[in-house]
Amino acid sequence: MHQYKNFLTPIECQELIQMIDANHTRSSVVEGGTDRTAISNYRTSSTCNLNTSNDTVNNIHKRIAGLLNLDIKKGEAMQGQLYEVGQYFKPHNDFFAGDAYQKHCLASGNRTHTFMIYLNDGFKGGGTNFPNQNMVVVPETGKAVTWENIKDGKVLEEYMHEGIALEEGKKYIITAWWRENDWDGAGDEKLYQDSLQPKVIDSPTIKTFTHKDQIPKFTKNGFEVIKCPQPTWNIIKDAYEILKDKVTPENFPGKENVIQGGGSELLSFDNVPSIRTLIHEQLLPVHRNWIANEMHDAMKDPLIEPSFVYGIRSYNRGATLSSHVDRVETHHISSIIIVDKDLACGCQNKPEADDWPLDVQGHDGEWYKIYAEPGDMIMYESAVCEHARFEPFGGTFFRNFYVHYKLI
Repeated sequence: MHQYKNFLTPIECQELIQMIDANHTRSSVVEGGTDRTAISNYRTSSTCNLNTSNDTVNNIHKRIAGLLNLDIKKGEAMQGQLYEVGQYFKPHNDFFAGDAYQKHCLASGNRTHTFMIYLNDGFKGGGTNFPNQNMVVVPETGKAVTWENIKDGKVLEEYMHEGIALEEGKKYIITAWWRENDWDGAGDEKLYQDSLQPKVIDSPTIKTFTHKDQIPKFTKNGFEVIKCPQPTWNIIKDAYEILKDKVTPENFPGKENVIQGGGSELLSFDNVPSIRTLIHEQLLPVHRNWIANEMHDAMKDPLIEPSFVYGIRSYNRGATLSSHVDRVETHHISSIIIVDKDLACGCQNKPEADDWPLDVQGHDGEWYKIYAEPGDMIMYESAVCEHARFEPFGGTFFRNFYVHYKLI
């Protein structure tokens, strides 16, 4: 968290105040983890969006991006706010969660940074309280305060804040938020609506395959690593806390030809089918969006549906994974979500083993080593791209969650 005095000049502040006075309407909020945006007593100020076609607004946007070393394309439209006597904004975080994430973040990703600027002072009350920091920021004309909402894929609850009620005068501020991806409000809404209402096909042709060469290639190189969307990651973590001590032997036909050495065990989701289904459904638009953005011209509108959720596989020390592709009937687009790993190897001269990469053969024929941390999601065309873990695992356990989708 940082503060910058005199980030804006008094002249710039006055110009922005005039814009807010001319355009403000009652503020709305996203209601506690839902997908509803509503007028609420949680936030009683007035708000307006500031158009970046205005030179002053555009220049300020660029200066913020430069100061924070952020891509300007990831910045939302700046917002101006007016607080009058008695108005406030109750304690809240700026990141989206729950259903609100599904509605506002499927294309743009979550809010990573907040940059707030006070446009005036001389009023009474109206400070910004950060209760978890034991800090109240006192407004000064032109002063900026900035903080992170997400870091390394984890939401930062510690920057909860509130706009303290104004006792006298008027308070003007502007706020800029930055996303994980290029900001695309229309794309967020479209993907959200798509996830609610699956497309209807008049005469569906069910695609069946018997060999990987029959399956289309959708992306440039067959794989990509992203952060698992935070709401889904929270569900997986909560389920893992319940299941992590309930490890059972893993058995499936042909296992001995694929998983060798130290072998593997399973944390099954069979007893929590509703959680398994929820994760599958939440990640469906993420996978659809991935292949839709990168797909070859040969297939203009690929449709996929959930086919299989495996649960959490726990690899043991010494395990290797032989080169293979997944089931050509049902595992066309898949993800491995890293859940947990313990690299302790019990060696006196080396307390931790080397990390354990996933080896993937891209569409270019080259092999790539992918290193990932808990919360990372490796999306890959698993029925087409050969994948393996050639090196023996040297730690205590390595645990992954698997989801699969098939073409329809």
